[in-house]
Formats: sequence, C-alpha cells, structure tokens
Amino acid sequence: MSKAKTTAPKAAEAPGETAAPVAERRPAEHSFARADADQKTVVPVLRRVGRILCVGLRTALEPIAGVKLRIDAPDPEFTQFDGWCDRQPELVSITQFQLSPMKGRVLLRMEPAMVSAMLDAFFGGAPRDSATAKKEFTQTDIRLIGRMAKAIGEQIGGAWNEVGSFACHAAGHSSSVDGARIAAPAARMVIQRFRLTLPGNSRYEIEMVYPLDGLQGADQCLTPAGFAEERGPDPAWREHMGTVLADVSLPARSVLARPVLTLPQLADLKPGDIIPIPPARNLPLIIGDRVFARGSLGEQNGLAAFRIETIERG
Repeated sequence: MSKAKTTAPKAAEAPGETAAPVAERRPAEHSFARADADQKTVVPVLRRVGRILCVGLRTALEPIAGVKLRIDAPDPEFTQFDGWCDRQPELVSITQFQLSPMKGRVLLRMEPAMVSAMLDAFFGGAPRDSATAKKEFTQTDIRLIGRMAKAIGEQIGGAWNEVGSFACHAAGHSSSVDGARIAAPAARMVIQRFRLTLPGNSRYEIEMVYPLDGLQGADQCLTPAGFAEERGPDPAWREHMGTVLADVSLPARSVLARPVLTLPQLADLKPGDIIPIPPARNLPLIIGDRVFARGSLGEQNGLAAFRIETIERG
C-alpha cells in the first residue's frame, strides 16, 4: 500500500510581490570551543606556575607548621565567579593580590580549619584538626593569616616571575566572600588548587582564583620560556632529585698509613707484634674510588675522628 506524499503549504504571495529568500541557517557556535582554546593557552602556564608554587608554599608554610608538608597541585579548573562564591562557607580567609600588570585581582583562599591548625603549630603545638568549627577569626588568627599571606604572596610573585615580568602586591583581606567580590557574577574564573598534607594525614586546601580575562590579557608579559621551554631546571624536579639523592649511600674510608715490610719481617709476624706507625697528616678521605678531602686523625667524644682540612677540587 503506497503512502500519500504530503507537502507543506506555501504562504500566499500578494500580487506584485516576490518571495523573500529564506535565510541560510548556521549551526550555533559550540559552547565548549572557547573553553578548549582557553585551556590550550592558559593551562600550560598555570601548570608551570603551580609546580613552582608547590615548592614555594613549602618554603612559606613549613617554618610556621614546624613539620614537613606534602603539597600537590591538580590541573586548574574553569568556572563562573558566582558559582565559586556559592560554594564558600560563611567564614573563610580570602586575601586579595594585584599581580601587576595583570588586570583584575587574584584571590588566595584558606580554610578556617587550616588557620586553626597552623595557629596551634605556630605556638608550639602539633598541627591538628579542630574538634569544633570556627565561628569567627580572632585577632591572633588574623595576625597569623597576615603572616602567612605575606609569605605566600612573595612566593606567588617569584613563581610568576619565572614565566614573565610580574609583581605581586597585597590588596586587602576579607573573612567572607561578600567582601571579596572582585568580578561580575558571570565572569569566567580559573581555580588553581593546592592540596596540603601534614604528618598524620591531615589535609587542607589552598585556592588561587584568577580572572580568565586577566590571564588572557597577560600573554604579552610572558617570556617565551613561560609558554614552553624551562629556564634552568624545574624547581619541583630539582627538589625531587634532591630528596632521592639524599637516600644514596656512598662508602667513605681513610688510609692511616702504608708501612713497608720485607718478606722476612712479614714471615716473622705473630700475634702481639707491634708495627710502628709514625704520626701522619694530610691523610686522604676516599669516597668510592676518588679522594674527596684530606685531613688528620684525632679524637672526639672518646671516638677516633677524622678532621677535614682541605676539599679536593676537580
């Protein structure tokens, strides 16, 4: 059984008029196209800055924490500013920085729980999770936040100077997100997180919040090395290699004397015999098969000791 073919009715034309041409439909622009382009230009730079800042944050915070910290940085995330603001708790530490000549301000977010843990450590205790949530920051908290923000700000400026010509300046602090609304609600932002792990497996997060427009406009301030090539060894790689090499053991030995015996003297040796050894200086300290230093033998705390007097060069 055949199906009847139907056609859409044509609109009637007024006498003397011609039909208007039908506008060509174009596919709507894909909403992810711009995001992909942003990631190709912004993410590589932030990855490098993040690696440098992992080392810098340890330098800034370990003297306060009094313990070794493990810090890692996942890939940056893109979001709208109002979405980020909605996720913030009622009490939060937000420090603003101006990363000249980048347009817009950069935010540094720290958790109240981290502030409490660092405060305990700073006054001689062990950094630990607080049993109760903090309702507000005390004056002591605020002074410590200022100390940490200053130390971290110096590291932020140093990290960005590795990829271009930037200067970091503190521009204010707020204890709530309402005092840190630096952009329009729909403004696109880039979030770079740093995860801090303390002994005992306590974990905290620090966030850096960048305006995407500011990052894109700062392209002209980046050096070629900021995009691709490294200027010297990566600090994170250097630190990792230092940690690995710290566990390498090398044999060290010194030669006290080299007495010479004839074959008859050697044949006549028996238990209890004494071989005279004259006092010697400039004894070698041998590492592996290479003379590393020279010195003399002595005594310290009741033990024989080797005093280094010169280091061999070359």
